[in-house]
Amino acid sequence: MSIVGYLIRRILLLPIILLGLYTIVFFLAHVIPADPARAMAGEGASDEIVARIAAQYDLDKPLGVQYVLGLKRILRGDFGRSIHTWRPVVSDLRDFLPATIELATVSMILAVILGCGIGVLSAVYRGSLIDVVSTGFSVFWLAMPRFWLGIILQIGLCVLFYNLMPLGGRVSVSAGLKTITGFNILDSILTGNGAALGSTLKHIVLPAFTLGITSLGLFSRMTRTGLLDTLQADYVRTIRAFGHPGRVVVWKAFRNVIIPVVTIMGMQFGFLLGGTVAVETVFDWPGLGLYAAQSALTANYPAIIALTLLYGVIRIVFNLLTDISYFFLDPRIRY
Repeated sequence: MSIVGYLIRRILLLPIILLGLYTIVFFLAHVIPADPARAMAGEGASDEIVARIAAQYDLDKPLGVQYVLGLKRILRGDFGRSIHTWRPVVSDLRDFLPATIELATVSMILAVILGCGIGVLSAVYRGSLIDVVSTGFSVFWLAMPRFWLGIILQIGLCVLFYNLMPLGGRVSVSAGLKTITGFNILDSILTGNGAALGSTLKHIVLPAFTLGITSLGLFSRMTRTGLLDTLQADYVRTIRAFGHPGRVVVWKAFRNVIIPVVTIMGMQFGFLLGGTVAVETVFDWPGLGLYAAQSALTANYPAIIALTLLYGVIRIVFNLLTDISYFFLDPRIRY
């Protein structure tokens, strides 16, 4: 199958997948024993006000009718109004998404660079103390709960060491950052604000490290395993026989490990974007993860459904991009 035919088939499956995802999330969300109309009106509101709000948001209609009406609104690009912020959900997603993308991107960069570097060292010095230590650290980080690590880092670096790092947030108010794109690092560069850039990097280090630590261990183990197998290949022995330096041999061998690494990158980046709830809550990072946690606590049905569909689209898109990248990384691959 050609790459074009493969793309068309995957794109045609997207609406079916999203419809199934919407159906599951809609009915699961309404199983929660909570009254969103009461939550919007407040605990002290009268029954008349609660009934008026329920009628305004179609919450007084049968579940099947709510399902159809909600699906029609979504097809028009209307996900309703957030119960928590009283704003359109689309506006909330537009405001909170850049923070999560920025956090996940920095986390992925750290995980790939550090993980692949540790994996290469572990494979090159197989059986040495470096290999034993790096392998132990990789397994340790794979088993590390993110929320626990985030709290420990906050206590260690933000409290015990006299505010060495900020406890939370994205940038200091005193930095005077002017928002253009919503990505603080990019906005700092575009506006030439060095103070804002330094503050942004200082704020993002701990949450990015906490979020990407599991991926770091995964990249390290994947790189070590793939590189050990490749270094035993015939063509690598031929390269060695021609007298090429060790770094050249390792680089040429590492190029054949890129495909499994790219596979993990595509899967992990989608996972990082959808798995920021605990990290953003711990570090008070104003992104989709914190918004999702607040939506779950307030029975914010419109936001819960919109977030789930958004995460679904993100995972599908990144899986598709990963598959497409194989075509360019290895021309022998055909779909």
